[in-house]
Amino acid sequence: MSQKKPNTKKIKPPKGTRDLYPEDLLRQQYITNAWRDAALRCGFDEIAGPTFETTELYAVKSGEGILGELFQAFSGKSPKEVERVKETGQAEFALRPEFTPTLARMYAAKAKELPQPCKWFTAGPYFRAERPQRGRLREFLQWNCDIIGVSSNGPPNGPGHNETMDAEIFAVLVRLFEDLGLTHDELIIHYTNRQAVVDAMVRAGLSKDLSEDALWLLDRRSKMSHEAFLSEADAIGLDLETFEKSIQSQSSDAQFFTDELMDAIGTHDEYKWYGWDPSVVRGLAYYTGTVFEAIADGERAVAGGGRYDNLIELFGGPPTPACGFGMGDVVLGNLLEDKGLMPTGSDLMDAVARPQASIRPVAFVVPNGDENNEALVHTLVANLRRGIECEQWKSRDDRKPWDRDRYRVPPMHARVTYKSTRNLKKLRSDAEKQHARFFVEIHADNKVELTNMDTREPITSETHGSFSIDPTAENYVGTAIAARS
Repeated sequence: MSQKKPNTKKIKPPKGTRDLYPEDLLRQQYITNAWRDAALRCGFDEIAGPTFETTELYAVKSGEGILGELFQAFSGKSPKEVERVKETGQAEFALRPEFTPTLARMYAAKAKELPQPCKWFTAGPYFRAERPQRGRLREFLQWNCDIIGVSSNGPPNGPGHNETMDAEIFAVLVRLFEDLGLTHDELIIHYTNRQAVVDAMVRAGLSKDLSEDALWLLDRRSKMSHEAFLSEADAIGLDLETFEKSIQSQSSDAQFFTDELMDAIGTHDEYKWYGWDPSVVRGLAYYTGTVFEAIADGERAVAGGGRYDNLIELFGGPPTPACGFGMGDVVLGNLLEDKGLMPTGSDLMDAVARPQASIRPVAFVVPNGDENNEALVHTLVANLRRGIECEQWKSRDDRKPWDRDRYRVPPMHARVTYKSTRNLKKLRSDAEKQHARFFVEIHADNKVELTNMDTREPITSETHGSFSIDPTAENYVGTAIAARS
């Protein structure tokens, strides 16, 4: 009697997933470490949520664009559950395709107990039931950063909350791109305003009732043939020529990233990273204002997001302004590989093993009460978060972003206050509540007082007494903080 041969057929992983061997995982960790560093340094706190939610959460909150991409889940143990799936085609749960609905649900549940604003980030696995292709898998890691609930006046004597939130979200993206060695020649943050796009549609003769259909169509434009796009636009009554003329005419009014705003948040030199682009509308229904995508040459969007000022309220929370983005590891990893910006071998091991940004805030920076010092605060905070690169490193042709000698003053976790008060006693209390190591008080660009919050002892410069916000100065306050951190 012949013995039955064992089944030797190889079982492949599900399409659109990855098997990560040791070096593959190190490359992924290099990216996730960079995400976490950038978020922490810019004052974001880490959170986490479940990897699956009720299907209703996405059906009601994210719009039609996401429904066809859900991996639905059910146990099959309950006859009622099985019957429901047979009748409706919808299971009770779905693996998360994005994080914003989860974040909105979490915030609404504890809105009264949470600080204002909340700056949150998370990174973890997400799932989309779509056709795998370069840069797009069915399972991937995603980094999310969100700012929720800035007061209606924004930072004291600064710009309004809308612009401040948007600009801060853009700034953390730029920090990440700089950390990884990317430049504005390779990657631009394209942005527009969804309401401005809808207004242009209405002026082009489209019924406002069809605006969501038109936004969904515009979001799919790059994935369609020109003929198919024109056919669908004509079917809903969108006059493309009139619409495109109208939206382009709004570009100067819609670009809220003014010189004054850049000065206020300390990112004036980063204006080159941004560009108005009315073709970016984002397909998800909850966006209300600014929408954007970070787009690199030769790749699809590296990151995308926008404002969602009504979503918290839909979950039972108070009316709350919010803005955020998501970034997947697949497209970013492809981009770094293509640009020669992904370390290998021993460089990769060293880069992953390197200490990460401090969870505890290193510097808490405030003005001394003079409104003229507001811009100085944000300029200093931006420089502390960016770090100061060594001139010797910058002069090398073979320099890499992960080189140990890149920084003269390393990037650090720095925060500002969002409170309206300029009472220094209350601001020190705010710094204590956030567990900051150093309290940095700006009196002028060349007069900065520094206090060790653990010992309550003032720190003075050996050469000048007080410190400077100028990174090139001998008594630069960032150098003093780095030496004591």
